[in-house]
Amino acid sequence: GMEECVRRIYDMLCKCKLAAGIPESFPLISLGLSLSGADDIIKQTEISDLFLKTYPNCTKYCFTCNDTLSPLLTAVKGGGVVIIAGTGSNCLFYNNGKIINCGGWGHLLGDKGGAHWIVLKSLRTIYEDMDGFKRSLHSTDYLKQAMFDYFKMNDKYCILPHLYPMDGKTIDKKMIAKFCVEGILKGAVDGDLLCLHLFKLAGVQLGKHIKALIPKIDLEMLHTEGGLKVLCIGSVWKSWDYLKEGFLTGLRPLTDEEKQLKEITLVKLKPEAKASHGACLWAANKAGFNFPMDYGKMSFAFFNYKFF
Repeated sequence: GMEECVRRIYDMLCKCKLAAGIPESFPLISLGLSLSGADDIIKQTEISDLFLKTYPNCTKYCFTCNDTLSPLLTAVKGGGVVIIAGTGSNCLFYNNGKIINCGGWGHLLGDKGGAHWIVLKSLRTIYEDMDGFKRSLHSTDYLKQAMFDYFKMNDKYCILPHLYPMDGKTIDKKMIAKFCVEGILKGAVDGDLLCLHLFKLAGVQLGKHIKALIPKIDLEMLHTEGGLKVLCIGSVWKSWDYLKEGFLTGLRPLTDEEKQLKEITLVKLKPEAKASHGACLWAANKAGFNFPMDYGKMSFAFFNYKFF
């Protein structure tokens, strides 16, 4: 529960103080918590208040945000969009304290473009083709064999325990999502048309996440040098070459509001950059302190595109 979460954070903070040579009794001025599941202001306030109430001498201020925000604040100055595509997916816009979300609703309602979604799309394609319900545009031969090998299947029914576990077990989303690398990506590298098509579809979904936010984004963020800055996080982005075509299709502006987007720059965090840097900077700013950040050392642009 929340109490255990707060206790673990306090324990980690004590270890950090010890490593930095700071007395455990020495209070911080401001603490920034960037946590998965802290999606709304009510939950964020509850966590911050509970921490301050439980450990009143630990820090003067405590601020909580969603774990999607801190990497963005590490990567770009002032704000922008962060889109996560790992096991699941989520997309968020931030500027001057304003946060707008698209996605992040979990594997039943959302996660489109994430690895788990890509795998389910592949399985659905295979099974609908086997049943004759909907013929696949491309041969399923490679992917079907890869599925049997990865999930250790003897027949087509052996997939069911992975998707609908029994006896109180929960679905292992990470294990399922790993097939995106072990099966689908390998097929795409070898030129399998169905695997390439699946990555294109994933790219479309990721592009749509960003496009959905455009009418709600401040115009000055769209018209800065380099256009809208988008931080891309998660293992799916490692397959950018296979996502690119679909991504631009999904992102392409169609309405007058969407056509305010003239240019976009995709960035990634450098290996040495940590989301904790952004959380720390955010907490300091919230407490009234402004510290410099060399963003050139934190992130790099890997794609730029102008819409004409």
